[in-house]
Amino acid sequence: MSADRTPVTVVPLDVIVDPENEEAVEAELRALQAGAGTGVVVVHVRARVVTPRALHLLLRARERAADAGGILCVAAPGPAARRVFHLTGLSRVLRVAATVTGAVRRNAGAGCGHPGSASPRSRAIPSPRRPGPPRPARSLSRLARPDRTRRP
Repeated sequence: MSADRTPVTVVPLDVIVDPENEEAVEAELRALQAGAGTGVVVVHVRARVVTPRALHLLLRARERAADAGGILCVAAPGPAARRVFHLTGLSRVLRVAATVTGAVRRNAGAGCGHPGSASPRSRAIPSPRRPGPPRPARSLSRLARPDRTRRP
């Protein structure tokens, strides 16, 4: 259970989702979501590869959870899997964290639970490389091709 006593259901996702098994994986996830009701469902992505099919499947599962009044979070312990979620921009939509506990905390509005992360409000803005006036842009004329036309 989470801190606010909302039931939490953890669903392991161990397979690489592809066109051949997508329907079966989605049917299993749908059944587990229906059993969870309006609680929090954490999909624990243990597969090393997250395919576009898996991303679409998780987005559909999130919509189903929202329609039922529940919440879907994702726990992805593998850095490569988390990177896919971050690069696609789905890490915020799907509430991705490194651990199941982190996913539940992220649902409550805390950080995402993997090292080096901070809550968005406490993230520091990096300072510029060098203070002072900006450097002039380099000329690209050295990259231009020489004019090879003949004079008449």
